[in-house]
Amino acid sequence: MGLEAGVDRGRLPRGTHGMAPEAVAHSQRMRAYLGVLEAVAERGYAATTVGDIVARANVSRRTFYELFRGRDDCFAEAFEAAVGLVLGELDRSVQATPRAEWRALIRTTLDTYLQVLADNGVYARALHIECLVAGPIVAEQRRRMKTLLAHRMHAAFRIGRAEGDIPVDIPADIFDALIGAVDDRIRDCLEGPGAQALPSLGAHLYQITLALFGVPEWAA
Repeated sequence: MGLEAGVDRGRLPRGTHGMAPEAVAHSQRMRAYLGVLEAVAERGYAATTVGDIVARANVSRRTFYELFRGRDDCFAEAFEAAVGLVLGELDRSVQATPRAEWRALIRTTLDTYLQVLADNGVYARALHIECLVAGPIVAEQRRRMKTLLAHRMHAAFRIGRAEGDIPVDIPADIFDALIGAVDDRIRDCLEGPGAQALPSLGAHLYQITLALFGVPEWAA
């Protein structure tokens, strides 16, 4: 499930088309989100122009500027929408995992995150590469996203401590460092083998996480 779900990528016909103005604006906004994510993934953030976005979104420049102040505004909104979708998939995936199974929560979180990015490569590049050069607003959005992911790992850690499986507490900033390491591994994969290879990182990132938690399970 992605931003494209239920969105018609074709240009809306002129005149009466039976859609409420709010529905028209929503469709155009979603297409612009997809357009900017695709353009940035293909061309890089610095090289992407409004012309690139509207061509992929199949909207006019006039419509684009009725919705956004410019490229940066459009990308910031698309980034936030992509983060929301990814976190929503994480929520759905962990709901079926018993809360006491903290190891399973960690593995499910990592595997789901990597799979969602693999299935939506344009999200992956936006969330882990192009956001680094997209300005202060997106930088703050990225920081919040990483903090939310760190909180998820901290929650699993607290369950492990409560269950008596994790012997000692660790500093809170270790969870930020863990997400930083995950971010780095994802970026290296995207710049190398590509998004389709991201799921293969799951086992290694899981082992790194348990090692940082003080209960290593290195494979023989």
